[in-house]
Amino acid sequence: MTYWINEDNVAGEKGIALFVILPTIGCYRFRIGKPCYMCSYPLAAPKEPWSQEALVDYLREALKKIEGKERVAVRIFTSGSFFDNGELKPETRREMFEILSSYENVKEIVVETRSELVRYDAVKELADIVKDKHFEVALGLETANNDVADVSINKGNTFEDFVRASKIIREAGAKVKTYILLKPAFLSERDAIKDAKESIRKAEPYTDTFSINLTDIQKHTTYEHLWDRGEYRTPWLWSAVEVLKWAKETYPNKRFLSDPVGAGSKRGPHNCGRCDREVAGAIRSFSNTQKIENLEKVEHECLEEWRYIVKNGLLDWQLSMW
Repeated sequence: MTYWINEDNVAGEKGIALFVILPTIGCYRFRIGKPCYMCSYPLAAPKEPWSQEALVDYLREALKKIEGKERVAVRIFTSGSFFDNGELKPETRREMFEILSSYENVKEIVVETRSELVRYDAVKELADIVKDKHFEVALGLETANNDVADVSINKGNTFEDFVRASKIIREAGAKVKTYILLKPAFLSERDAIKDAKESIRKAEPYTDTFSINLTDIQKHTTYEHLWDRGEYRTPWLWSAVEVLKWAKETYPNKRFLSDPVGAGSKRGPHNCGRCDREVAGAIRSFSNTQKIENLEKVEHECLEEWRYIVKNGLLDWQLSMW
C-alpha cells in the first residue's frame, strides 16, 4: 500500500497531508519510450492494470488514515497524469472527487498532470464538485528554459504549454501548483540556482503554489548513468535554502513548498553529511510554516565550500576530480 501522512502546509496553514500514489499504468511518455531523464516512478506501475473500481476502493482505503484528523490535504499521484484518460477515466475522477467532497476535514486537494493533458471541461467538473475546498492542479514545469527542458530533462513540452494549461486551470475554477526542478543535469550549482530563480520569476503570474523539487538519483535513469560516471552531483541543500529564501522574500504572498526527498543519502540532495539532517529539517519547517526564519537559523562550516563552488561556477565533473 503506497499512502502515508505527514505534517504539511494545508491551504496556507499547518496541518496533515495524506499522500496517495494510485497504482495506475503510469506516465504515457514513459510508456512510449520518452521518459524524463531523472524519473523512474512509472517503473513502480503494476504489471497488470487495476480496474477503475479497484482504484476508487484504493482511495477509500487510504482515506481511513485521516479519520480523526482536523485539517487535511489529500495529494494524489499516479506516477503519470491524473487527467490522462488512459490512467483514470472521467467517471473514476468524478467518483473520487465526490468521495473527497464528503470529508469536512479535507481542506485541500491536489492532483498532478502533464500540461498537454489539461482540458477545461475535465478540470471544471472536478472544481465544481469540491468548490468549497482548496483545489490545485500541479504541473511539472521543472524549468522555464525550453532548452534546459529539452536537453537536460527530455520534458516533451514547453513553457508556453505550461502557460496555456495554467490559464485553463484557473478559468475552470482551480488553482495552479508548479513544480520546479532544482538542478537539472548539465548545469553547475550556480546555474541551477539561477535557472530555478528565473523559472519562478517567469511562472509566478500563472502560479498559486510552487513546489521546489530537489533532484535525487532514481534507478535506471539517465541521471543515474551520469551520477555513476561522476558527471552529476545532486544539489546542495544550501542551494535549496538560497532559492527558497529568495523566492519567499521576492513573492511573499505565494506559497513555496519543498520536501528534500532522500536528503543526506548518497543518492539524495546533501551538503557535507554532518549538517544534512538539520538543514533538511529547516527546509521542511519552512515549507510547513512559510516562515523564513526557519531557513535563516541554520549554519555550518560547509557553507564556505558551497559558496566557493557557486561563486566559481564549478561543474560536477570538475568536483569529482577535486
